[in-house]
Amino acid sequence: MSFLDLLTHYPGLLPSIVIGVLLVFWLLTIVGLLDHDSFGPDWIGGHHHHDVDGLPDMLLALGLDRLPFSIVVSGVAFYWWLLTMLATALLLPLMPLPLWLGGTVVLAATLVVAVLLASVSLRPLKPVFAVNDNGTRETVLGRTCRILTLSVEENFGQAEVVVGNGTHLTLQVYASAPNRLARDTQAVVLSFDAQRRRYLVAEYEPP
Repeated sequence: MSFLDLLTHYPGLLPSIVIGVLLVFWLLTIVGLLDHDSFGPDWIGGHHHHDVDGLPDMLLALGLDRLPFSIVVSGVAFYWWLLTMLATALLLPLMPLPLWLGGTVVLAATLVVAVLLASVSLRPLKPVFAVNDNGTRETVLGRTCRILTLSVEENFGQAEVVVGNGTHLTLQVYASAPNRLARDTQAVVLSFDAQRRRYLVAEYEPP
């Protein structure tokens, strides 16, 4: 079976579609049309929403509770896709089951393993995203920052601020509309909205 066949036939087709959607998402993020928190619930800072069918508790047990939803999904999807491709090529032909049943078993088993692999490989990234503690808030408030996204809306935007000894922090930000904030423009951090888990910024006017 060729690689193209693996991509376009069951069971490999399902994780391939997920990877394709995520690639589009990250391309839009790179060009500044989206930020990595623009979909899914937000568990940065350890705020667990226990009304989501126990999913945050599972993330807590796996050590993924302080990572953005997009990072967790991307990590799991990558491993799911890779393992499914390998299992479909190497193991599925050996299984004495109909294709639909064997494929379903492969998808379920590889998804479980993918979650475990993602928990191991993504866990070291937690300190990168755990920047919303009280010390960090007080450090960045009142500082100027550089906008990273193409625009800043009332529920969307990212900015970079330099603190301490040159440490660069990426903040999830928002601003009142309309505004002239765009990529590489300067803004000032005014306050932190605990409900939105975002910093309010405004156009910076040099003295």
